[in-house]
Amino acid sequence: MTGHWPHQVEINPDRTTAAERLRRIEAWCTDWQIGFRVLGTMTEDLIRVAFEEARFARAFHAHFGGVIAPAEELDMALAADAVDVDLYDRLAGEYPD
Repeated sequence: MTGHWPHQVEINPDRTTAAERLRRIEAWCTDWQIGFRVLGTMTEDLIRVAFEEARFARAFHAHFGGVIAPAEELDMALAADAVDVDLYDRLAGEYPD
């Protein structure tokens, strides 16, 4: 589900300096010819920077800080949701209206 951008680093930029920090991130990735995507999160103050390769995420983390997000976090969450739906469907079948 995470596609070609599974390696992600979560950062919490200060609102007053967020635009400048994102410009520095873009310039750094461009200089090193690193493909990246900036992703939103459910938490307002957090963003994720996603990379195709783990080495790029590690280099970004070493340079800009942040927290490396588990590569399969979204896939695991979606799988857990599917298990919950299956359980609900099975219980609904056992206890009809």
